[in-house]
Amino acid sequence: MRTTRAFALTMIVLVAIVSMLAANGYAGKWRQPKKHGGIKWTYNINDGLAQAKKQGKPVMVDFMAVWCPPCKAMEDSTFSDRAVVEKASAFVPVRIDIDKQRDVAAKYGALARKYGGIGIPNILFMTTDGTKLKHIVGYYGPRELIAAMDSALAPPK
Repeated sequence: MRTTRAFALTMIVLVAIVSMLAANGYAGKWRQPKKHGGIKWTYNINDGLAQAKKQGKPVMVDFMAVWCPPCKAMEDSTFSDRAVVEKASAFVPVRIDIDKQRDVAAKYGALARKYGGIGIPNILFMTTDGTKLKHIVGYYGPRELIAAMDSALAPPK
């Protein structure tokens, strides 16, 4: 009888804890995110600049590497966020793998520290003529990246 009561009490406590976690938003971390269209990257800077000029949009260049943990984290959490994907449509998004396109990364001052640069991930926002609007370095969560995107889209003062 005591074992049954202890088991029932344990189950009630467990259900209460799970309910509180779910109410506080932790449950989402246990589920797979819903699939939706992601950012449509261009992988060539010249193609991206030409598209941007044709569409009248600024360029957002993501400098990354496959071996970079913060780059992978941004891919998994930030660039897959629905609000980030929507905001990215205001830009022509270009992704540059700094190991495969080191010359492009060097030209835009975006090499990883291991190559003597500023580090990755880093994102350069610029006009089609190469005028830098904003340059951010390091991991940015969805809210922080959207704020940076808004700043890059704001007219200069």
